[in-house]
This record gives sequence, C-alpha cells and structure tokens, in this order.
Amino acid sequence: MIMYLNKLLIKDFGKFNNREISLKPGINVIQGQNSSGKTTIKEFVTAMLYGFSSCSFNEKDDKKYETYKPIDRGYSGKAYIKNDENTFFVERSFSGKSNRTSVLDIGSGRELKVDNGSLSGKLFNLSKDDFVNGLCIDDNDGNYTNYVKNDFKNIISSGAAAIDKDKSIANLKAKRENYDIANIEEKIAGIDDELVEFDEVDIELKEIRKRIKEVEEELAIETARRKRAARRLIQSKKSDEDEEESDKEPGEDSTSDESSVSSDNNDSIKDSSEDDKSNKNIFLDADLLKDYKPKKKLTDRIWFIILTGLFVIGVITGFVYILPFENAVRQIFVICTILFVIVTIVEGLYAKGVFDEEINTPSDEDFKRIIYELERKTESFEEVEIDMSFAQEYIDRREKYSDEERKILKRMTRRDELREERQAQIDNRNKANKELHAINLAINTINDLSVEMFKSYSEMINENASDIVAKLSGNKYKDLYINDKKQIMIKGSGGYVNLDELDNVSVKIIYLSIRLAMARSICKDKMPVIFDDVLDGIDENLFTKILDVMGRIKTDQILILSSSKSLINMLDDGAYEYNLVKL
Repeated sequence: MIMYLNKLLIKDFGKFNNREISLKPGINVIQGQNSSGKTTIKEFVTAMLYGFSSCSFNEKDDKKYETYKPIDRGYSGKAYIKNDENTFFVERSFSGKSNRTSVLDIGSGRELKVDNGSLSGKLFNLSKDDFVNGLCIDDNDGNYTNYVKNDFKNIISSGAAAIDKDKSIANLKAKRENYDIANIEEKIAGIDDELVEFDEVDIELKEIRKRIKEVEEELAIETARRKRAARRLIQSKKSDEDEEESDKEPGEDSTSDESSVSSDNNDSIKDSSEDDKSNKNIFLDADLLKDYKPKKKLTDRIWFIILTGLFVIGVITGFVYILPFENAVRQIFVICTILFVIVTIVEGLYAKGVFDEEINTPSDEDFKRIIYELERKTESFEEVEIDMSFAQEYIDRREKYSDEERKILKRMTRRDELREERQAQIDNRNKANKELHAINLAINTINDLSVEMFKSYSEMINENASDIVAKLSGNKYKDLYINDKKQIMIKGSGGYVNLDELDNVSVKIIYLSIRLAMARSICKDKMPVIFDDVLDGIDENLFTKILDVMGRIKTDQILILSSSKSLINMLDDGAYEYNLVKL
C-alpha cells in the first residue's frame, strides 16, 4: 500500500493565501525561519485529512480553528493524495455553515461520499487522535520533561495531552455532590403528607353546591306559590265585588252588608289557598288548548309531496329517453315509474292523516311546548307584588353555604399549589437523576477508555521503546517501559534513574524514543510522519540514528519542518535523497 501527500494547495489558511507546495515520497524538508508558517503547514495537513471546524467539542481544536482562521479572506484548501495506484483530489471549505468536503477519484472520476468530514475509513483507517499523538512529533515547546512525566500520562489515560483523567473524574465527582436526591425526596414526602388533608375537598365542594342549589330551588318554589295564592286572592275579590254590584238594588246602602262581604272574602281566600295546593293542572284548560296550533314541517305539506313526486317522475323519464332503450321499453318504464310514485304519494298522505277525520293527538314534545306557552300566557294575565320578607331565611342559608364554598375553594387553591410544587420537585428529581446518570456514565466511560488506552499504549511502548532508546542513547539507557502507575521507567547502567536527574539531551532522547515507538506501532497505513522543529539542534550522529529508526517505520513519507540550515547539510553529507521546500 502506498500513501503520501502529492501536492498541497493552501488557498486561505492561516497566513497563507494561494500557496502551492509540491511533496514527494520519502523525506521532504520544509525549511523556513520562525513564524514563517511551518506549524501552519502541519495543521493544514491535519485539517485536509480529518477536517477542521469550530464545533469540534474539543477546546484545543476550537482554539486552533480560531488561530488559523484568516481575518479578511475565506477559509479553504485543496490537496492531492496518492493512495495505492489512485490519486484523490480533496477540496475543503472550513468556513462556518459552508463547511464542506469533496473527494474526487481522478482516475475514475467518481466522487467519494464523506459523512463527517474525516477521510479516515475512506483512504486510511488511522484516527485523528492517533495521528496527532503518534505521527505528529513536535518539540513540545522544548519542555520534554513535562511531556515524559505528565503529558504522556494524560495521553495514555485520556487520549489527549491536555486532558488530565484524574482531574476530570474529580471534577465530575464534585459536580455529582451538587445533586441532593435525598433532600428532594424528603420535600416530596412532606407535600404528600399535606395533600392527604385535601382528599375529600372535591366531594365537599360538590355537596355544598348541591345545598346552595336546593336552597335556591326552595326559594323559587315558595315565591311562585305565594304569587299564585296572591293572584287567586285578587281574582276572588274581584269576582265577589262584581257579584255584589249585580245583586244590589238601586239606592241600597252598600255599607249595610260590609261585614257579610268581608266574611265571604275571607272564606274565598281560604278556599283559594286550598285550591292552589291541590290543583296542579291549572294551565291545561281546554279553551286554551284549542288556541295552540303546532307549526307544520315542510315535508308535512301536501303540495310539497306532490311536487317531489312529479320531479322524480321527470328525472327518471329524462334518463330513460337519454339511454338507448326501445320506445316500447321506455313507455313501460315510464308508466311503472308513474304508478310507483302515485302509490308512494298516497301512502305518504295516508300516513300523515290526510284521509283521517279524527284530530291528531300532539306528541310529547308538542305537549310540553303547549304547557310552556300556556303557562306564559296565563302568568302574563296579571303580575302581582308580594312581600319578600319570608326570603331572608333562604338568603341567610345560602350565604352560610356560600361562605363554606369560598373556604373550600381556598383549600382547593392550596391543594393545586401543592400539586404544582410536587410536580416541580418531581421534575427536579428527574433532572437530577438524568444528570447523575450522565455523570456516572461519563466517569465509567472515562475509566473504561483509560484502561483500554493504557493497555494499548503500554504495549506499544514496552515492545518498541527499549531498543529505540538503546540505539539513540548509544546503549546508555537499555530499558524503557511504563509501570502500573503510568510512569515512564528508564534503566541506565546503574539501575533505574529519576528523570529530574537527567540533562536536557538525555530527556530529549527519551522523549524521541517514546514518540518514535508510538509512530512505529501506530503507522500501519503508511501515513506521513511529521517532525515539527524537534530535529533542530541535534548532532549528526543522533540525526543519523533517528533516520535509521525511521527506516523501520512503515511510512512512505516523512515531513521535516525545520528552521535549521545544518539539517540540510547533514542530509547532503549522508547522501540522503530529499525534497526541499523553502518558505
């Protein structure tokens, strides 16, 4: 398998604008002074292989995105990538919502579909974290001791040098303490105890409203009864006065029989009151019933029934003459239709009672309407005024019940408030449980991933680093491995040594041994290996050893980013073939 970058077209990225860089298999030296853009090229290569956006959910990557974003230009680039016998043209735009990627197989003209922006899984299988941590070897700002003691521990624990797994878990555990489920459960239990007092409040409200309605009905009935009694009393007095006037002789003194009339009126009032209690059918007088004429429906009218029948005959006759029937068949069909309609009309008229001599009995609905209209007609004969002082008893009772109703409604308001508060606490509990579940899941996931990462990195270091450190140090250090505490252990001639006791050159050799061991283990797809300023300042002997180790790494391309001119001389002195790009 062949895998290397053939050409970089940096359209707008960092300080570069429309810059073209041609690369070849083997060693490529990109030389330039400090701040000339060497690290920018490394980040551009990473971006072309794995994508670059402001929504990476990685604080370090988001910071890089802003660092290399041009101020007044676009944000894009292109690259030609050789993969086996095929050449792929990759074009990317990194700008906000227009972030897009297209990959074209130049040989076949076929475009590859890239879902998440990364070419991993399409042209190679190496993840971005492994590429950055294993194949991009930088100078770590010259702080090699910090990498060996701290950064590498973070890498083998969390996959990123800037993420301390132990601190991350400690922060998550501290955040977990903020969610007090027991306190929420206690509040819910207290609300439930208070809500028990309101279990019967709905029944109490229904019962008190029933009593209020009964009082109102009693008052209405009593008022109606007294009005009827008063009306009959008035009618009785008028009737007696009329009879007295008709029986009196001309010139007869009306006052002579005053006591007699008074006695008769009192008897009449008494009789009227007794009649009011016994007579419930005052509005069913036959003379009033005869005035009621129920309104006929349209379908009850004879002319409507006949016109409907004629219309049906006309329609059917029209259809018969439109359809291709013989005349004899048409005539028979029309005659039969006419006979059928006539029979139907006659039967309908008979059902409506047209041929009956007796008067139809009104239906229940009509009867109720008669009662209602007659009652209105009778009540309108004469309005009477009565003494309403008797109603005070009913009003007092109703007010008493209304006070109880208001108290019950107030209790119901409190119950509703408690229910809302209880639901809010339940929502808080559910939210807290979700957060706790997420935190526990994150802690478990970090621990599980940490175990897998440690196992993977420890195997690659323990298997590859010892012979590399022995070669680079000239057998000064013969063993390098990771112990169970995730610490780098280095064995010298006098036993295992403490990193703090080593000089800068020795620490740099250990650092390079670790990084080259990782590159040797990770680089299985012949991906490019990038040295960013890390080879500056080393002597020719160490440089030759590093290139010898690189020869055992399965890669087709080495990118050396350097500001050192002596590096070119060492390559020339060693007769190494290389491609030089000057910035």
